[in-house]
Amino acid sequence: MLEIIRKNAASWLMKFILGAIVVVFVFWGVGSFRSQRLDVMAKVNGEKILVEDYQKAYNLTVERLRRMYGGSLPQAIFKQMHLKQQVLNQLIDQALIRQEAKRLGLTVTDKEIQQVILNIPAFKRNGMFEVRLYRMALRNAGLKPADFEQQLRQEMTTRKLQTVMAAGLHCPDSEALSYFKYKNAEIDVDFVKVNSSDCISSVNATERKLKKWYESHKEQFRTDPQLKLKYLLFSKKKFEASANVTDEAIKNYYQEHKDQFHVPEKRRARHILLKVSQDANETVVDAKKKELLGIKKQIEKGKSFAALAKKYSEDKASGKRGGDLGYFSKGMMVRPFEEKVFSMKKGEVSGPVRTKFGWHLIKLEDIRPERTRPLKEVKSLIAKRLKEKKVKKMVWDAANKAYDTIIEMGGLESYAKSAGLKLEETDLFSRKRPAPVLGYNPSVLDMVFSLDKGELSSLLEVPEGVMIAELVEKKPPYIPRFEKVKPKVDRAFTEEKARELCLKRAKDILGLSKKEGLNAAAKKYGLKLADTGLFKRTDPSAGGRLPGPVVKGALSLSVKKPYPDDVYEAGGTFYVIHLRAFKESTDPERFKEDKKAIKAEIRRMKMEMAFSDWLKHEREKAKIEIVRRP
Repeated sequence: MLEIIRKNAASWLMKFILGAIVVVFVFWGVGSFRSQRLDVMAKVNGEKILVEDYQKAYNLTVERLRRMYGGSLPQAIFKQMHLKQQVLNQLIDQALIRQEAKRLGLTVTDKEIQQVILNIPAFKRNGMFEVRLYRMALRNAGLKPADFEQQLRQEMTTRKLQTVMAAGLHCPDSEALSYFKYKNAEIDVDFVKVNSSDCISSVNATERKLKKWYESHKEQFRTDPQLKLKYLLFSKKKFEASANVTDEAIKNYYQEHKDQFHVPEKRRARHILLKVSQDANETVVDAKKKELLGIKKQIEKGKSFAALAKKYSEDKASGKRGGDLGYFSKGMMVRPFEEKVFSMKKGEVSGPVRTKFGWHLIKLEDIRPERTRPLKEVKSLIAKRLKEKKVKKMVWDAANKAYDTIIEMGGLESYAKSAGLKLEETDLFSRKRPAPVLGYNPSVLDMVFSLDKGELSSLLEVPEGVMIAELVEKKPPYIPRFEKVKPKVDRAFTEEKARELCLKRAKDILGLSKKEGLNAAAKKYGLKLADTGLFKRTDPSAGGRLPGPVVKGALSLSVKKPYPDDVYEAGGTFYVIHLRAFKESTDPERFKEDKKAIKAEIRRMKMEMAFSDWLKHEREKAKIEIVRRP
């Protein structure tokens, strides 16, 4: 449970910082910085989009994607996404939005931007905005204030324009009721799974068949380009002994970076969770709450909170520890839970608290006040940081000096002989399996794979230090002989034929099901019939029982057409499905409660559609000149 809460909170914070609402320095008087460079990427009705603005937007987008997906992403992914064109299209759209806003007299003032910043919860402590928190979050996210001031203005301008366009959009009760019925309808699907792996034993992979199949599938066995490098490595280890750090330098760093050593208030709590789905009806919600109140009465009579958590809590992970969630600070838990914990006194047990996970009872075990770690506590950490920085500078200085000499002397070999050094050499390697000394840095691999034979690289930052490399050999892609890749051919052939056999079996089951019913067909083929139980069409996984593509297919079924036209495949498994039951929501009281929210949702969808149509129309009629292709 703790992991669930923390992951949700962290995800919200990162999205918050990186995308949805961005932060600026407007009210500290820094203002926006605009480059005076005049390199033009594109023109939109005469308005220039500068190359620098495009590059800045592209770099921010790449960084955001890498943070979202936990590190480096291959350049090939960006190409598949057509990311460069996407970024340029976005800048063109933004120019059209600015131009229309200007025509309508819509502006975003500094005061409005300030108000947004002051209301960002991530930068508040005890309800008050703190500059230190703001700066720390911004720095940790790698953001520059001026760039995000511009983004915030653009976003707020877009919202204002959307609001103007939505002014005439209405949603009658009849439309809201139809949407309510659609959204809250439930279906029950029974299904049969046919796994490709179950058909592998039926595949007869003879030598003759494999050779024939290989001849028509040679391309998928083509190797990747391979390189061999000779190189000179300036290792960080060689400089560590001479990189001394003084006490004075440590003290100065501590004074200048005190905010890095601030430890926020932390609290330790236990909880007992009774799970309730977010869309559960009031009867279920009230029943669970009543059950939790019964548990609280046992606590009030002297029963151990920890013992009751082990017995009743449906958060199994913490339940084994007596409901103990350990220490956590603000921003690590979902909001209702966090707000309650940080308002309690030590030893206090709360009443029922509702979150998206269900009902909680909370006991506050301990409070650790916020503090700044003293110098003696962080001295070794600072020394390590300063040493690493010093070593890095020494490595780069030495590599730069050597590089100039290498250029003067005409190559690595000459320099190595004059300096009495031995050049190292890699084995042949590919992008997918780079030489260990290079690591997996895409920019380093881009550089070495762009070299011609005998060409010298620029300075390359690798895990061990800095490298200067020269291309010794470049082996182009080739198609290997059958004998060399026979095991791979056997595996690929078997998987493909197993898939074909299982697909045919699934289609046969579907055909038989339409005549005799899915249950009878499953029995004939010796397969297990399963069902989802009733689930709402807003549930993309049918309660975790079916993959998304299969659920999408299930939602197209109806009482008149209970079987699909074809089977569905997901992850090497084929699904034969059948609509077992359809239940339309007919709860007038629930509709009455939800009507306002439903109308707002429909208006939002209409607004997005209208805005999208307007933007498409504006692009078609605008004078757009692409000066430089991305």
